[in-house]
Amino acid sequence: MKAYEESVSEDKFEEVTMKEESTPQQVSNKPDYRIVQVETDKTGKATYSNVGGMWKNISKAGNEFYTLKIGNLKLLVFPNKK
Repeated sequence: MKAYEESVSEDKFEEVTMKEESTPQQVSNKPDYRIVQVETDKTGKATYSNVGGMWKNISKAGNEFYTLKIGNLKLLVFPNKK
């Protein structure tokens, strides 16, 4: 394997700014729904730990669905319509 050395100067890069017409999904990856797990501490008090989230998406065909992510598991969630 060969090692390459490259000098990086600031003139090769440009600052990218977010456009105002961006959707909220593009601006941040904050989920629409949080997935939490209930745990109890030594005193019996319930605490909630964040384990994942669910994001709303729209397919190219215009169908609405959700992406559910818990840890490394990623699932697609569709409405149960006939």
